[in-house]
Amino acid sequence: MRKVLSLIYFFIFCQLYAQDIDKDYLIAQFEIINKYNNVSTKQDSLYNLSLKISRLNGKSAIPLFKTLDSIVVDEELKVSYLGNWAVTVARTGNSELSKKLRKKGYDITIKYNNIYEQFNYANSLASLYVNISQADSATYYTKEAEKLWSLHPKKLDYESWSIYHRYYDIYGILGNSELQDSNIEKAWQLMSKYPNHRSKGFLLFLITDHFGKRKNYSKQTYYSEKLLDYYNKKKVNTPKYHLPVKSALLSDERSKNVEDLKRIISTSDSLNHLNTLAFSTATLSEIYLDNNTPELAIPLLKRSISKLKNANYLVTHSNEYRLLQKAYIENEDYKNAYDILLDRKQLEDGLRSAEQLDKIADYEVKYATQEKERALEKKEADKKLLSWILALGTIILISLSYFFIKNRRKNHILAKQKVLLENALDEKNTLLKEVHHRVKNSFQIVSSLLYLQSESMDDDEAKLAIKEAENRVRSMVLVHQKLYNKDELVGINTKEYIHDLVTDIFESHQFKNEKINYNLNIEPMVLDIETITPIGLILNELIINTLKHAFDVVTEASQINVNFQKQNDQLILKVSDNGKGFEGEPSTSSFGLQLIKALSKKLKATLNYNSSINEGTEALLGITKYNIIT
Repeated sequence: MRKVLSLIYFFIFCQLYAQDIDKDYLIAQFEIINKYNNVSTKQDSLYNLSLKISRLNGKSAIPLFKTLDSIVVDEELKVSYLGNWAVTVARTGNSELSKKLRKKGYDITIKYNNIYEQFNYANSLASLYVNISQADSATYYTKEAEKLWSLHPKKLDYESWSIYHRYYDIYGILGNSELQDSNIEKAWQLMSKYPNHRSKGFLLFLITDHFGKRKNYSKQTYYSEKLLDYYNKKKVNTPKYHLPVKSALLSDERSKNVEDLKRIISTSDSLNHLNTLAFSTATLSEIYLDNNTPELAIPLLKRSISKLKNANYLVTHSNEYRLLQKAYIENEDYKNAYDILLDRKQLEDGLRSAEQLDKIADYEVKYATQEKERALEKKEADKKLLSWILALGTIILISLSYFFIKNRRKNHILAKQKVLLENALDEKNTLLKEVHHRVKNSFQIVSSLLYLQSESMDDDEAKLAIKEAENRVRSMVLVHQKLYNKDELVGINTKEYIHDLVTDIFESHQFKNEKINYNLNIEPMVLDIETITPIGLILNELIINTLKHAFDVVTEASQINVNFQKQNDQLILKVSDNGKGFEGEPSTSSFGLQLIKALSKKLKATLNYNSSINEGTEALLGITKYNIIT
């Protein structure tokens, strides 16, 4: 119990310590938000920002909302924060400004046909009018929300329960408990379709509390069981102020509960959280009345009534009057009890005036009439649509018959042409494969001649030069070999090609002691011959250079890594080692580096080296001119 109360107190009080927000912070946040391309993402981010502002006290929050409103130019985005601004303004007692902000948001949602937000703003306006006990206006906007739900049931079904919740509030103003019963249960029927609904605990508490006041013990017991089951499954440990605080407070630990309630009332009063203030004051007052200490309840209730009256929260105001009257009677102050009774009666009579009842009845009739008119219009539209469909269907059937006969003839001709084209394509592919085969054989002959030449030479440098030439030819042989062996005649798979090429290079080199380990990380893609051939030659040169210069002594730890990926608009080839490294820039006098430079120009590529002594070398090739087939 103490843990629950402490968490309730913490939830309210922690709002005093929200992160500092000023104009510069808002401008910086909006610059970030404004970079998003998606309007929905911008709206969600602005909503979260406005929610953060609303957690401050009203004196600090309202200027920040004005600043935010001056920053946001796009009217469509304003619906994201006008609602939270309106709620914050209402906490300060300015119902008129809160109403204007909600109406502004409502009008914007209509303009941009934002159905979900239009529903929310209609609901928000109805809630405001409930709080200031204008049942007629609350009914009008509740009807508007209901109309939207009838037109967009799938989109709004999750929030549809709130319509009947508003009706429950309205009939509470009018004193019609029977209609409150039916509407609050209708709200539950709609919400119960969603087991994890975020407002489930709130609604279950509201229903349980309502039937408790109605002394309908069977339904109170039924919904209490559901409420307890919900909390047992949910394991709620930070309830909001509208969750069953009352049932938590009225336990055996009353002395501790009274102190917690006093702190909650004090904090709610300072933050102008009027709902929390009214509920907590009423709960504490009932404890005082139960303990036969009405003199302690009277100043609390008078303070709460004053705050609620200034904010025009008339429904809750009426409840406070009832408790204050009871406190005066128990304190044997019958004069003040009589005065409060008169004030309460005048207030409740005003809430249930004949004029308001007539307006509500008028809205009911108008809404029912609109529903009938829409049904008739829909019926007429369906008839016209059916006539058009039949006429259009006849025309389409005739047209299809004509085109079917005509297309059948064309298809017969096209089938013959298709056979001829397929035969021609097969011949072309056969010839192309033969070309690749012959080119591969020619390169293979050159490679073999170079090998034989190298075997007959004694000069080590000449022998090495011929060996390098042989490796370059082998990289081109591999291209045409891949093309000849695959059905795809115009492109090479990078993963297969680079794997085979690197394996071939390492196998063709003799290592005195240990073999150098290598690791490949290749993104598979199909490149055309004009792209893959120079890449293969460059990769051959980079690996050969690494094998020649990176390691004085090859050990088990010696490692060469080859990476090839597409990053943004470039193909990135990276060859790195953990060898001895070098300082400065590599010599450009060797034929291999000159060849790399020439091939890089063809690919419009840049080659950069990163190297440190004893920390290895990394060669990074960024290719901008390439053709990916698939």
